[in-house]
Amino acid sequence: MSTDLALPRQLMIGDLAFAVRESEHRRTVGITVDRDGSLLLHAPAGCDLDALASWAWSKRGWVFRKLAEKHLLLPASPDKDFVTGEGFDYLGRHYRLQLTDRSVDSDVKLERGRLRIPRPAVDAGDGKATMIRWYRHRALAWLPRRISPWTERMSLEPGELDVRDLGYRWGSLGKNDRLNIHWAAMQLPVSLLDYVIVHELAHIGRPRHTSAFWSTVQRALPDYDQRRTRLATTGATLWLG
Repeated sequence: MSTDLALPRQLMIGDLAFAVRESEHRRTVGITVDRDGSLLLHAPAGCDLDALASWAWSKRGWVFRKLAEKHLLLPASPDKDFVTGEGFDYLGRHYRLQLTDRSVDSDVKLERGRLRIPRPAVDAGDGKATMIRWYRHRALAWLPRRISPWTERMSLEPGELDVRDLGYRWGSLGKNDRLNIHWAAMQLPVSLLDYVIVHELAHIGRPRHTSAFWSTVQRALPDYDQRRTRLATTGATLWLG
């Protein structure tokens, strides 16, 4: 069904934001998931808005899988205020921030169910850097113990581990099979961190998302498809700094 009304330039489908591109040269609707996680909805000229929205809604599961397959975080991560009571996630659990008056120790501490951050660091404008440094140090201590059983199970040996800001990617495999993990991944539940680890290990010798790559992932994680979908949706709620 067609209409004379022009389509909007942007369309929200649930929690997904699409840019809309209308073209007289198209006969069918389609979706493009760009490398940065942005979504583009293609439509023929005169396409009915309700029909387009209904079709896009039916493709939400596919879009989330594609976002997870590309290892992308949704670009709608929340901002954080460095005040007592602000919430931060760590390994799938939610903790409240508490400012302390410690002046000797400049590090964040996880104590008695609270993330305690020195007030002097926050007052100096270093709250974000201090918190990111804490996530990174935690990752460097925790991840090797988690990665080791997967390398044995998959018979794959990565290079060095690096924890850093990877933009909109949870992880990547670098030169010499270096395993790169985003510091923000430490906010994920352990089951989703396992998916990130397995996904990157499976890229050793298989740089592309081929059927052989996905077979390697599936042998290690038979429910990987559900995990990557959850990764895309959970990632939208996490802090990227």
